[in-house]
Amino acid sequence: MKLAKQRKISIFNMKGGLGKSTIAAYLAHAFAMLGYPTLLIECDMQKNASSILPEPPTHTLTDVLCERVPLKKAIYQARDNFFIVPADRKLNTAANHIVSQGRKAYKSLTKATQELTEYDIILYDHSPSYSSVTETALLASEELLIPCELEPYSVEGLIEMFNKLQEDLDDHELDIAGIIPTHVDLRYAMTHQYLQQLKDTFKEKITPIIRTDADVPKAQSFKQTIFEHNPNSKAAHDIKELALYLIGDSTNG
Repeated sequence: MKLAKQRKISIFNMKGGLGKSTIAAYLAHAFAMLGYPTLLIECDMQKNASSILPEPPTHTLTDVLCERVPLKKAIYQARDNFFIVPADRKLNTAANHIVSQGRKAYKSLTKATQELTEYDIILYDHSPSYSSVTETALLASEELLIPCELEPYSVEGLIEMFNKLQEDLDDHELDIAGIIPTHVDLRYAMTHQYLQQLKDTFKEKITPIIRTDADVPKAQSFKQTIFEHNPNSKAAHDIKELALYLIGDSTNG
Protein backbone atom coordinates (compact mmCIF):
# COMPACT_ATOMS: atom_id res chain seq x y z
CA MET A 1 0.00 0.00 0.00
CA LYS A 2 1.51 3.28 -1.15
CA LEU A 3 0.30 6.82 -1.69
CA ALA A 4 0.45 8.02 -5.27
CA LYS A 5 2.14 11.20 -4.01
CA GLN A 6 3.75 12.19 -0.73
CA ARG A 7 1.46 14.35 1.43
CA LYS A 8 2.87 17.36 3.30
CA ILE A 9 0.22 18.66 5.69
CA SER A 10 0.29 21.42 8.30
CA ILE A 11 -2.13 21.10 11.22
CA PHE A 12 -2.76 24.73 12.03
CA ASN A 13 -5.14 27.22 13.57
CA MET A 14 -4.26 30.56 15.12
CA LYS A 15 -6.66 29.81 17.98
CA GLY A 16 -5.30 27.89 20.97
CA GLY A 17 -6.89 25.13 23.00
CA LEU A 18 -8.05 23.03 20.06
CA GLY A 19 -5.88 19.99 20.72
CA LYS A 20 -3.73 20.42 17.61
CA SER A 21 -0.76 18.53 19.05
CA THR A 22 -2.97 15.69 20.25
CA ILE A 23 -4.61 15.42 16.84
CA ALA A 24 -1.20 15.55 15.14
CA ALA A 25 0.28 12.73 17.23
CA TYR A 26 -2.80 10.52 17.09
CA LEU A 27 -3.35 11.10 13.39
CA ALA A 28 0.30 10.28 12.64
CA HIS A 29 -0.06 7.04 14.61
CA ALA A 30 -3.29 6.23 12.76
CA PHE A 31 -1.59 6.70 9.38
CA ALA A 32 1.31 4.55 10.56
CA MET A 33 -1.00 1.75 11.69
CA LEU A 34 -2.70 1.87 8.29
CA GLY A 35 0.67 1.11 6.73
CA TYR A 36 1.87 4.58 5.71
CA PRO A 37 5.31 5.65 7.00
CA THR A 38 4.64 9.01 8.65
CA LEU A 39 6.90 11.79 9.92
CA LEU A 40 5.62 14.38 12.39
CA ILE A 41 7.65 17.59 12.57
CA GLU A 42 6.88 19.38 15.82
CA CYS A 43 6.86 23.17 15.44
CA ASP A 44 5.58 24.02 18.91
CA MET A 45 7.89 24.71 21.86
CA GLN A 46 5.29 23.19 24.21
CA LYS A 47 6.51 19.88 22.70
CA ASN A 48 3.37 17.97 23.64
CA ALA A 49 3.33 15.76 20.56
CA SER A 50 6.86 14.45 21.17
CA SER A 51 6.06 13.55 24.79
CA ILE A 52 5.28 10.04 23.52
CA LEU A 53 8.92 9.46 22.52
CA PRO A 54 10.42 6.60 24.57
CA GLU A 55 13.62 8.56 25.37
CA PRO A 56 14.63 12.24 25.47
CA PRO A 57 15.99 13.31 22.07
CA THR A 58 19.55 14.46 21.46
CA HIS A 59 18.69 16.82 18.60
CA THR A 60 15.60 18.90 17.93
CA LEU A 61 14.01 21.08 15.27
CA THR A 62 15.85 24.04 16.81
CA ASP A 63 19.17 22.36 15.93
CA VAL A 64 17.96 21.76 12.38
CA LEU A 65 16.69 25.28 11.75
CA CYS A 66 19.84 26.79 13.30
CA GLU A 67 21.86 24.63 10.86
CA ARG A 68 23.65 22.64 13.58
CA VAL A 69 22.56 19.23 12.30
CA PRO A 70 20.86 17.93 9.13
CA LEU A 71 17.17 17.09 9.40
CA LYS A 72 17.73 13.34 9.26
CA LYS A 73 19.80 13.49 12.48
CA ALA A 74 16.81 14.88 14.38
CA ILE A 75 14.35 12.14 13.39
CA TYR A 76 13.35 9.66 16.10
CA GLN A 77 11.15 6.61 15.93
CA ALA A 78 8.07 6.94 18.13
CA ARG A 79 6.19 3.80 17.06
CA ASP A 80 6.26 1.36 14.13
CA ASN A 81 6.08 3.42 10.92
CA PHE A 82 5.77 6.64 12.98
CA PHE A 83 8.68 9.08 13.36
CA ILE A 84 9.04 12.50 15.02
CA VAL A 85 11.30 15.53 14.72
CA PRO A 86 10.84 16.96 18.24
CA ALA A 87 10.79 20.60 19.26
CA ASP A 88 12.26 22.09 22.43
CA ARG A 89 11.81 25.13 24.65
CA LYS A 90 14.43 27.08 22.66
CA LEU A 91 12.49 27.14 19.41
CA ASN A 92 12.40 30.95 19.61
CA THR A 93 16.17 30.79 19.00
CA ALA A 94 15.45 29.12 15.68
CA ALA A 95 12.85 31.78 14.89
CA ASN A 96 15.43 34.52 15.44
CA HIS A 97 17.99 32.65 13.33
CA ILE A 98 15.56 32.37 10.40
CA VAL A 99 14.83 36.10 10.52
CA SER A 100 18.52 36.96 10.69
CA GLN A 101 19.36 34.77 7.69
CA GLY A 102 16.70 36.19 5.39
CA ARG A 103 14.35 34.64 2.85
CA LYS A 104 16.60 31.69 2.03
CA ALA A 105 16.22 30.37 5.59
CA TYR A 106 12.44 30.35 5.22
CA LYS A 107 12.84 27.64 2.57
CA SER A 108 15.18 25.46 4.67
CA LEU A 109 12.51 22.92 5.63
CA THR A 110 11.18 22.84 2.09
CA LYS A 111 14.60 21.87 0.83
CA ALA A 112 15.37 19.41 3.65
CA THR A 113 12.11 17.50 3.36
CA GLN A 114 12.52 17.03 -0.38
CA GLU A 115 15.07 14.33 0.46
CA LEU A 116 12.70 12.42 2.77
CA THR A 117 11.11 10.22 0.12
CA GLU A 118 10.79 7.26 2.49
CA TYR A 119 7.75 8.83 4.17
CA ASP A 120 4.28 8.76 2.65
CA ILE A 121 3.05 11.56 4.88
CA ILE A 122 4.82 14.48 6.57
CA LEU A 123 2.76 16.31 9.20
CA TYR A 124 3.63 19.66 10.80
CA ASP A 125 2.29 20.36 14.29
CA HIS A 126 2.05 24.13 14.88
CA SER A 127 1.61 26.40 17.86
CA PRO A 128 -1.24 28.95 17.62
CA SER A 129 1.22 31.85 17.57
CA TYR A 130 2.52 32.91 14.17
CA SER A 131 6.33 33.11 13.89
CA SER A 132 9.09 32.65 11.36
CA VAL A 133 9.15 28.95 12.34
CA THR A 134 5.44 28.75 11.55
CA GLU A 135 5.98 30.38 8.19
CA THR A 136 8.93 28.12 7.37
CA ALA A 137 6.83 25.00 8.05
CA LEU A 138 3.82 26.35 6.16
CA LEU A 139 6.04 27.04 3.15
CA ALA A 140 7.25 23.42 3.35
CA SER A 141 3.65 22.20 3.39
CA GLU A 142 1.31 21.67 0.48
CA GLU A 143 -1.91 21.21 2.44
CA LEU A 144 -3.60 22.66 5.49
CA LEU A 145 -5.62 20.72 8.05
CA ILE A 146 -7.53 22.99 10.43
CA PRO A 147 -8.99 21.92 13.79
CA CYS A 148 -12.00 24.08 14.61
CA GLU A 149 -14.12 24.28 17.75
CA LEU A 150 -17.87 24.58 17.31
CA GLU A 151 -18.66 27.96 18.83
CA PRO A 152 -20.00 31.41 17.86
CA TYR A 153 -18.00 33.21 15.16
CA SER A 154 -15.93 30.14 14.25
CA VAL A 155 -16.70 30.69 10.54
CA GLU A 156 -15.58 34.33 10.72
CA GLY A 157 -12.39 33.33 12.55
CA LEU A 158 -11.48 30.83 9.87
CA ILE A 159 -12.04 33.30 7.06
CA GLU A 160 -9.85 35.88 8.82
CA MET A 161 -7.11 33.26 9.22
CA PHE A 162 -7.27 32.30 5.54
CA ASN A 163 -6.92 35.97 4.58
CA LYS A 164 -3.87 36.41 6.83
CA LEU A 165 -2.17 33.31 5.43
CA GLN A 166 -2.81 34.49 1.89
CA GLU A 167 -1.14 37.81 2.71
CA ASP A 168 1.83 36.36 4.62
CA LEU A 169 2.66 33.46 2.32
CA ASP A 170 2.62 35.55 -0.86
CA ASP A 171 2.40 33.21 -3.86
CA HIS A 172 2.61 29.93 -1.90
CA GLU A 173 -0.73 28.17 -2.14
CA LEU A 174 -1.96 25.67 0.44
CA ASP A 175 -4.79 23.32 -0.42
CA ILE A 176 -7.35 22.84 2.35
CA ALA A 177 -7.14 19.15 3.23
CA GLY A 178 -9.98 19.59 5.68
CA ILE A 179 -11.54 21.53 8.53
CA ILE A 180 -11.90 19.27 11.59
CA PRO A 181 -14.72 19.95 14.06
CA THR A 182 -13.10 19.16 17.43
CA HIS A 183 -14.26 18.83 21.05
CA VAL A 184 -17.67 17.93 19.65
CA ASP A 185 -20.42 17.11 22.17
CA LEU A 186 -23.53 16.06 20.27
CA ARG A 187 -25.74 16.25 23.35
CA TYR A 188 -26.17 20.00 22.87
CA ALA A 189 -28.49 21.55 20.28
CA MET A 190 -26.09 24.44 19.59
CA THR A 191 -23.41 21.95 18.58
CA HIS A 192 -25.57 20.79 15.69
CA GLN A 193 -26.32 24.40 14.71
CA TYR A 194 -22.64 25.44 14.62
CA LEU A 195 -21.70 22.28 12.73
CA GLN A 196 -24.34 23.02 10.11
CA GLN A 197 -23.01 26.58 9.75
CA LEU A 198 -19.54 25.20 9.03
CA LYS A 199 -20.93 22.74 6.48
CA ASP A 200 -23.00 25.44 4.79
CA THR A 201 -19.92 27.66 4.43
CA PHE A 202 -17.11 25.19 3.70
CA LYS A 203 -19.10 22.33 2.12
CA GLU A 204 -17.04 19.23 1.42
CA LYS A 205 -14.01 20.59 3.28
CA ILE A 206 -15.58 19.58 6.63
CA THR A 207 -14.05 16.30 7.80
CA PRO A 208 -15.46 13.66 10.15
CA ILE A 209 -15.83 15.09 13.65
CA ILE A 210 -13.69 14.41 16.73
CA ARG A 211 -15.83 14.04 19.83
CA THR A 212 -14.90 14.90 23.39
CA ASP A 213 -13.46 11.89 25.17
CA ALA A 214 -12.22 11.52 28.76
CA ASP A 215 -9.78 8.85 27.56
CA VAL A 216 -7.63 11.48 25.81
CA PRO A 217 -6.16 13.12 28.96
CA LYS A 218 -5.74 9.66 30.48
CA ALA A 219 -3.70 8.54 27.47
CA GLN A 220 -1.61 11.71 27.70
CA SER A 221 -0.85 11.10 31.36
CA PHE A 222 0.65 7.72 30.43
CA LYS A 223 2.50 9.18 27.39
CA GLN A 224 0.49 6.91 25.13
CA THR A 225 -1.51 7.53 21.98
CA ILE A 226 -5.23 6.90 22.19
CA PHE A 227 -4.80 3.66 20.22
CA GLU A 228 -2.51 2.29 22.92
CA HIS A 229 -4.59 3.49 25.85
CA ASN A 230 -8.05 2.51 24.60
CA PRO A 231 -8.41 1.46 20.95
CA ASN A 232 -12.18 1.17 21.45
CA SER A 233 -12.63 4.76 22.65
CA LYS A 234 -14.60 7.45 20.84
CA ALA A 235 -11.41 9.37 20.10
CA ALA A 236 -9.67 6.31 18.62
CA HIS A 237 -12.67 5.67 16.37
CA ASP A 238 -12.88 9.32 15.28
CA ILE A 239 -9.16 9.72 14.57
CA LYS A 240 -9.13 6.55 12.50
CA GLU A 241 -12.15 7.80 10.54
CA LEU A 242 -10.32 11.08 9.97
CA ALA A 243 -7.20 9.26 8.74
CA LEU A 244 -9.26 7.17 6.31
CA TYR A 245 -11.06 10.30 5.09
CA LEU A 246 -7.76 12.09 4.44
CA ILE A 247 -6.23 9.13 2.62
CA GLY A 248 -9.32 8.98 0.40
CA ASP A 249 -8.28 8.34 -3.17
CA SER A 250 -4.59 9.08 -2.52
CA THR A 251 -3.55 5.44 -2.86
CA ASN A 252 -2.52 3.76 -6.04
CA GLY A 253 -2.76 0.15 -7.05
